[in-house]
Amino acid sequence: MSDYEIRALRFPSFYVKAFDEAVAFYTKIFGETEFEEQGLKGWKLGDTWLTLFSSAKGEVPAIGENPSNAEFAVEVAAPEQVDALHAALVAEGATSCMAPKDTWMYEDMRFCAVDDPFGIRVDVYCPLNKKD
Repeated sequence: MSDYEIRALRFPSFYVKAFDEAVAFYTKIFGETEFEEQGLKGWKLGDTWLTLFSSAKGEVPAIGENPSNAEFAVEVAAPEQVDALHAALVAEGATSCMAPKDTWMYEDMRFCAVDDPFGIRVDVYCPLNKKD
């Protein structure tokens, strides 16, 4: 056991070469950005922010170096919304990696995964039997 406790992961941020195209893709899925500066756009998703940066803002690793993949997860409010968001992502050009299904991954959940057109894996999930 460590001397600290992690309670959440926040602020997933990605540096993409096709910045304008990635912004257009995520705007179709999540709506208009809520934060903008030169070379970055942000969407408020639940209690955190998804941020895209132009790759010019960050160092791009050499081919064959890490990272080789990036991923973020979106929790939705109801199990049927997993299917709806999966369909919306695929309709905009994402590739389905795992169709929506009930599964167990740390807890019972409805889950699916897609790869967006820019190399980012997007997981969509809703806990099942969640007690609020």
